[in-house]
Amino acid sequence: MADLLECLIQIKGVADTPRRLAVRVAGMGGRGTAHEDADRTARKVAARMAAAELVFGDCLSRMLTADRPALPSLPGSQQTPDGSLPVIESQALFEARRTDTVRVLDHCSAEQLSRIGLEPSRGPMTVADLVAVMLAHDTDSLGDLA
Repeated sequence: MADLLECLIQIKGVADTPRRLAVRVAGMGGRGTAHEDADRTARKVAARMAAAELVFGDCLSRMLTADRPALPSLPGSQQTPDGSLPVIESQALFEARRTDTVRVLDHCSAEQLSRIGLEPSRGPMTVADLVAVMLAHDTDSLGDLA
């Protein structure tokens, strides 16, 4: 029961990440070189989060539709796309993808949250474990915008 409650709290956390990203990016204004560096960092972080959400969504789909599927390697907070898109576009991609992911998670039963997938470096992991990894990735990524 405690694990289910913890997972439900973590789902609320991942659902709130798009708002937290927007607040962090909005607070990074400035001028000159510092502003350019902050903008570059924000572009990279938003791009990383959008790319990671594709992987997380794919893993979730596999875990809910197949028995013990092989999963792709989960993204780490150090994997950074080039950040060539404007930050607002990457934010929008991330938000749309995360909204879809949360919509699926919100409708998962306790049994579905316990479904297992096989991640190459972590081994067997449940949907609830995936949610915890997502929240940790979000926290690490947002920390890069501090």
